[in-house]
Amino acid sequence: MNISQAQGLRQLIGWLTAALLFTALACLADALAAGFKGETRILQGIPGSTLPINAPLPPGAESITEIRVLGGDDRVTLVPEEVYTGFWLGGTMWRGSVTVSPDARPGTWTLTLEGPPLAEKPKGMLPIIFTVTVHEDAMAQQKASASIITRHSGHEPFAVSALLAGLALPGGLAGFMLSRRIEQLLTLEGKAIVYMVKKSEEGTRATFSLGSEHGLAPGMAIRFVNQAGQQTGIGRVVESQLTDSTATITSGSCAMGDLAVLPDFEGGVPRQG
Repeated sequence: MNISQAQGLRQLIGWLTAALLFTALACLADALAAGFKGETRILQGIPGSTLPINAPLPPGAESITEIRVLGGDDRVTLVPEEVYTGFWLGGTMWRGSVTVSPDARPGTWTLTLEGPPLAEKPKGMLPIIFTVTVHEDAMAQQKASASIITRHSGHEPFAVSALLAGLALPGGLAGFMLSRRIEQLLTLEGKAIVYMVKKSEEGTRATFSLGSEHGLAPGMAIRFVNQAGQQTGIGRVVESQLTDSTATITSGSCAMGDLAVLPDFEGGVPRQG
């Protein structure tokens, strides 16, 4: 694989990876937007389904046995099951389930949770209300989803986002490996991509991946060309390590992504004399 082929393949993989990541972000945004539009206390179900729920204890209740469920009937029932400590903010929470009977018809049920009738209720706290909408079947429930992804595919947007992000990882790794290969091929031609340009008191300095093992040393001249092969500037090496060097621009200019070219390069090292 030559440099041109490697660069073309890297660009293609880069576009594919970017498309996957962009789509993953779009799915994540859809999931978050659906979360805002469909509150956690608005439940969707079909006949015969069981919907898990959780919430803080209602005002005035100190245990799960003191929770009163108002509303519902023999077709839609809410049953608190156990208490637990909240993960993020602590405090006492409870979890339970809403059961929809197999013969339930489409409609909406409102379930209100309160504490004991005579219990003192903290000021400003409102009853906990769950709204349960029963759809005719799974397709009707899917079409009513707040998520665009779910409405059109039937899959949860968070899961789709995670899958796409996972698929993008090999592309990122392949792009990295191709960049390393391109760097190796450029080195064989006495060239290296300028990966840093910054201004200093001595002038503009460019850093690139050619060093003492390639025959460079402080004081040597270096040419800079753009991706089209046109010379943009001349520099003088001021610092050279094993695989990297820094040169001060003495004439012309240099930008990140330009190529540093060894003068009189032949056979992997600069010609002497």
